Order: sequence, then structure tokens, then C-alpha cells
Amino acid sequence: MPTFTYKAQTEGGFPVSGTIEARSPSAAAIQLDSMGYLPISITEKKTFSFDDLIVRFERVRAEDLIFFTRQLLTVIKSGIPLLSGLKALEQQTENRKLKKVISIVCKDVDQGKSFSVAISRHPDVFPELYVNMIDAGEIGGTLDNVLERLILMLEFSRKTSSSLKAAMRYPLFVVIALCVAFGIVVTFVIPKFTVIFEQSTAKLPIPTRIMILLNFVVQNYWYYVLLGIVFLATAFYIYIRTESGRLNWHHLKLKIPILGQIFLKIYMSRFSSMLETLSRSGVAIDVALGVVSRTIGNEYIALKIREITEKVKEGRGITNALRESEVFPPLVIRMVFTGEEAGSLDDMLAEVTNYYEREIDYSVSRLSSYIEPILTVGLGLMVLFLALAIFMPWWDMIKVFRGGR
Repeated sequence: MPTFTYKAQTEGGFPVSGTIEARSPSAAAIQLDSMGYLPISITEKKTFSFDDLIVRFERVRAEDLIFFTRQLLTVIKSGIPLLSGLKALEQQTENRKLKKVISIVCKDVDQGKSFSVAISRHPDVFPELYVNMIDAGEIGGTLDNVLERLILMLEFSRKTSSSLKAAMRYPLFVVIALCVAFGIVVTFVIPKFTVIFEQSTAKLPIPTRIMILLNFVVQNYWYYVLLGIVFLATAFYIYIRTESGRLNWHHLKLKIPILGQIFLKIYMSRFSSMLETLSRSGVAIDVALGVVSRTIGNEYIALKIREITEKVKEGRGITNALRESEVFPPLVIRMVFTGEEAGSLDDMLAEVTNYYEREIDYSVSRLSSYIEPILTVGLGLMVLFLALAIFMPWWDMIKVFRGGR
């Protein structure tokens, strides 16, 4: 049980201070009041232990978060009060970091914070998308429906992530092996040949000169190269944390060959899924769009959705607003138009969600077949470059020797 330090006054106005054990600050205040003290300040006493350090670096896996969300859905559907349900989940959770986070969330909820605000304080456990979807459920009064969607989304995200990792494993291995081979050639092989090439009167070909230059830079200025890489990586990290940088990066992600289309399909699936959930709950379309913009997971598309929201508030149809955004694929626009005309927007959005989930599965499963030809061509060009850089000077020297004879 947590320990709190307190400052209080007696009934006679004399200051007192000390420590007290209680489940929460409010429980500590009740205990002090029963002792005849008027609380002035109550602060949880922080204690450090080696276990706390281990828990700090422990990771909450996707499986743990999905299981917690499933349990939370059961609690909500059973009509159990949220605070009581969270305390029960805290006792059942095996992951120590998640258990500690749930304990803190319980205290925040007990103090009157909303559930979405309480979990937003733990971004390393609850991603921004998770928090925004919970917030959407609280706003629309459909927390149970949102949790069901969230479970499906988390499971689909885990499945997609696993498929992407499997598809990228072989290409990544080949690229790393190629980079290592290239580094070995530049660092150890080229220097051996440089001495021989410099003694030759033959003009060195361009590939060989490039390799010699790379070797010179690596041998003499490797620390500058390393510092440059670290600087660029740090600058990029800082840039994408800014508002404009994040917007530009998220826009660029949509234009990456092959992967960009997969990202777009994921965002369209989220858009249609959340808009359908809120629309079925009776939330006005302009309010629903505003909530969806916070759950989409891409700042560029979120900006476009906010622009669409303003146009809808002006009385313009959602179909025209989607078309003018120049982000949403024709399929989404046509389905939304059909739903508007037939008065069955919810059903059409459900169809869009199902379509894109199938498309994502297919695209991810085909990813390896898309990457392998590109990888083969790149590998062939790299091997050709290395072969030309090493063997072309030998051919030129042989010609010189034969001419000398």
C-alpha cells in the first residue's frame, strides 16, 4: 500500500506532519479527517528499489495490451464500475509494468480524471491512437463498441506487423550482408590493390577511383562520417517531432513506393471503422469527423479530415469534401456517396472497412514478391560495380604490358 507524507492542522490550529498508509490521496484525507486533522497537503512518498528500476525498463507487449483491453471490455459490458474493474484487472495482470501503470491509472480515475486522460500519461504503454479512441468512446458514450473496434484493430495491427517483419526479413538480411561485404572490400581489399594500381601508368577507371576515394575517406575521416550520421539522425528525429516536420514526414510516408499504398489502406480502414462506430452511436457527422481526425494516426490525413469537417459544418456534403481533399481513394468516395444517397452510410462504411482489411492482407502477403525483383536488380548492380572496380584496372594493365612487349 502506498505511503503518503502529509501536512495538516489540528482543531486548535497547530501544524502537524507525518506519514500515513492509504490506497489513494483521497483515502489518506479521510483517515486524517477521522483523526481530527485538517489536511493541507498530501503527497505520495516515492521509494526507490531495484525492482522499480527493472520495471521501468520492462516492456508491455502487444499481447499484454490486447489481453488487458479484452478484460476491460468484459468489465464494461458487465456493468461493473470502471474504478472497481480497473482494480480487479490490476490484481490479475502479470506484466509488472502494466500492473504498476494500472495502479497509477486507478488513482487518477479515483481523483476524478477521465479514463482517457489517465492513460494518456503513459504513452510508453498506451499509444496515442489507443488514447484517442478511448476518448472517442467516452465522448460518444460508446466505450464498449470502441473497445471492440480497438481489440480488432490491435489484433489486426499485430498480425500486419508480424507479416511485414516476415516479408522484410530476407531483404533486410541481404542488404545487411551486402553492406558488410562492401565495407570489407573498401576497408581491406581496395588498399591492397591501391599500391599496385598507383604504380601502373594506366588510367584507372571511374569505379576504381570511386572505391579508392571511399577507402581514403573511411581510413582518414571515419570519425567525421560517424559524427555526420549521428548528427543527421538526431536532426531528423528532432525535426519529425515538430508540427511541420511530423506533417511532412507523414505526407512522405504515403508516397513511399509499395509501402505507401499499404499505409494508405491502413489509414482508410481506420477512418471508415471509427466513422461507422460513431455514426451508429448517433454522433453528428461533423463531431464524428473531428474525433476520427485524432484517431487516424497520420497527421497529414488528419489535417485533411479537419478541413473536411469545416466544409461539412458549412453545409456542404461529405462526398464533395472528400473528393476535394485529394487524399481519399475513389472507392471510398463512391461508397460514401452511395451511402449518403441511400441513407445507409453506416453499412457502406462497414463495407469499406472490410474491403481494406482484405486488401491489406493481400498487399502484405505480396510484399516479398514486389521487393525481390528490386532487390535482385540492386544486388546485381552492386556486384557489377565491385567487379568492375577491381578487375577493370587489371585488364588495362595487361593491355599496357602487352603493348610494352
